[in-house]
Amino acid sequence: MAFVADMEYIIVKNPQGKAVPLEHDDVTAVIYTSLQYMGKADRLLSLNLADKVMYRLKIMRRADNHFEVRELDQMIKFVLSESGYAEANQYVTSLSEKMFAE
Repeated sequence: MAFVADMEYIIVKNPQGKAVPLEHDDVTAVIYTSLQYMGKADRLLSLNLADKVMYRLKIMRRADNHFEVRELDQMIKFVLSESGYAEANQYVTSLSEKMFAE
């Protein structure tokens, strides 16, 4: 299938160098959890904010599409702040906790 070859993946690397593809669901879960602690458990809002995060990462395109975990955390916090949910920043759990737990 030709369309699979055209897909671009965003790769996340932890400080130890382990790399995994970034899933939209992982970003959504982090945002949903942080909004939930604020008392705004809204799945649709979490999906929309995750779309913004993924879009911004694609705009920041790099030759190898690799990003550090801390860069992703910062992008999530930026999108939350930009969207009026700055108080949720303190609840953003590191993506590394979710993605690299094995």
